[in-house]
Amino acid sequence: MTIKQPRQRSFPQPLVYLIILLFFQVDPSLAADRFGYREFIDVQKYCINIGISDTTDAIKGAAGLKLLLKKQTDTIILDLASLNNEKKGMIVDSILHDGFPVDFLHARDQLRLSLPDTNVDDTINITVYYNGVPVDGLVISKNMYGQRTFFADNWPNRAHNWFPSVDHPSDRAKVDFTITAPSHYQVIATGLLQKKVSMPNKKTTHYWSSKTPIPTKVMVFGAAEFAVEYLDDINGIPWSNWVYPPNMEEGFSAFSVTPGILNFFTEMIGPYPFEKIANVQSTTRYGGMENAGNIFYHERAVAGDRSITNTIVHEIAHQWFGNALSESDWPHLWLSEGIATWLTDWYAEQTHGPDMLRERMASNRRRVVEYSRTRLVPVVDYHTENYTDLLNPNSYQKGAWILHMLRRKIGEEKLVGALAGFYNRHRFSHASSDDFIKAMEDSSGMDLDLFFDDWLFSAGHPVLTLNTNYSQGRIYMELVQTQQHKIAFTFPLDIRFVFEDGTHQDHTFDVFFRRHEFILEMESEPVEIILDPEIWLLFEENLS
Repeated sequence: MTIKQPRQRSFPQPLVYLIILLFFQVDPSLAADRFGYREFIDVQKYCINIGISDTTDAIKGAAGLKLLLKKQTDTIILDLASLNNEKKGMIVDSILHDGFPVDFLHARDQLRLSLPDTNVDDTINITVYYNGVPVDGLVISKNMYGQRTFFADNWPNRAHNWFPSVDHPSDRAKVDFTITAPSHYQVIATGLLQKKVSMPNKKTTHYWSSKTPIPTKVMVFGAAEFAVEYLDDINGIPWSNWVYPPNMEEGFSAFSVTPGILNFFTEMIGPYPFEKIANVQSTTRYGGMENAGNIFYHERAVAGDRSITNTIVHEIAHQWFGNALSESDWPHLWLSEGIATWLTDWYAEQTHGPDMLRERMASNRRRVVEYSRTRLVPVVDYHTENYTDLLNPNSYQKGAWILHMLRRKIGEEKLVGALAGFYNRHRFSHASSDDFIKAMEDSSGMDLDLFFDDWLFSAGHPVLTLNTNYSQGRIYMELVQTQQHKIAFTFPLDIRFVFEDGTHQDHTFDVFFRRHEFILEMESEPVEIILDPEIWLLFEENLS
């Protein structure tokens, strides 16, 4: 377990502001990565066998787990939902270790197994037989057309609601799915389809297998009545689209942008990391969920008349950042969501030009500012215990803004190279914010402590008040940072001076104190002064 120390500024601060600053920065006592969440074991592989039915929401499961024992213990702990007051949850029937029954205790969403005769570095094979109605995680419902559907929806740590697991992003494993379903369903799952076998009582068993280790949050299957199109491989990667038959035409059309997006990120970051790319219309919680190799999109987004291209870009970007490289713990979620948001912005700029990027960054900035008025916390947030609450503009839009400002600071080429290097260094593993910072510093050759202290580990953003006075060919400016939670951020600020004849002058000022005074020679008085005209700074202008 590592402890993240708060990053302190390198120049002195008045005591009153220092107290405020520390209050809004990371408390080291709360900053422990829970990396090594189940520190005694490492799951190597899951073999998940699930039976589903049209007559009940109950599932019957058998989960085989191949575990590596990392530290000596006689008790193995797994995550598995137990029965709640509504009698939903999982009931464990029996557990076998290498074919022999073992003692277990299942309570408070934990499954404890007694394995006294095991040693460090032993490989342990257990099979858990269970049944029950999932509380969450496996969503059994009807789609917008009234048809019954089954979709795994695991993010952030909801997989344990339907199979025993180490339900944390720091633990990665290979996965096989064996899904037995009524034969009128098509079944999609992580990995590649190995075979389908017709069973008695009009059922079919579908065998899917993946050799790529991934966290539980993106291990899924879906079963529904789909229209499926199998298209030409994209650089050797099988590509398919799975949509509900009533909106087949518009669904297939929406997903037709996939090859260009996949090729774009392959060229930028590296080879596509999974066995296939499948776009799936689903009846689940989120607008899009980046499940590894088979992305689930909300049914109404696919069926609607608006373009979902930006969502597709975002979710495909996640195949690299979020899936192949995962955050080591939930407070570092921005390494998934912030990077995927910025990559979506980057794609928009490369395909539609810089005006589109400025428009998107201005929109992102508004979202961040609005959120800060309701909750003022750092991007790396160790205080939030409800992980779903981390799906906020800090993780998405502010994470993207950090990369946008970093692009200016270290240069576009170095940033793109550093992102690819960061990915390749931690591919098929996990990383923390410190790992990201190291990659950026290695690529740029710069000390970026102060930058990340301001934007990643401190709450909020600069609030700027500009007072000006023009007299005798000079403009006198007073720039004040008026935010109350932090004495000063450090940043370059572009100011545009617009004149009556339509011309303008741009000047850049280095800001690092609470209050600055600047004087510029200027032949005529500007009719308009614009802060940050090209949208390079995350800030809020105080116009009162």
